[in-house]
Amino acid sequence: MKQKLRMGMIGGGIGAFIGGVHRMAAALDGEIELVCGAFSSDPEKSAASGAELGLPAEIVFTEFEEMIDQGKGAPEQQVHVFCLS
Repeated sequence: MKQKLRMGMIGGGIGAFIGGVHRMAAALDGEIELVCGAFSSDPEKSAASGAELGLPAEIVFTEFEEMIDQGKGAPEQQVHVFCLS
């Protein structure tokens, strides 16, 4: 079975129109899955955005650098592409 492209999102949290557009476009062909995000530099807003998207709290960040570093982990946890919204 072909592995989906694993995407992390920077920005695009609650109230950001373009974030939703980017997520919808990424999901169109079913080949990309959102696996983490740094949706806002405001910790509460980022956490609320991640929760709204169904992401576990441990993969929602406020600092995009931390998200990128964590995305370099084990092959099954690596992030393949980051979307800047």
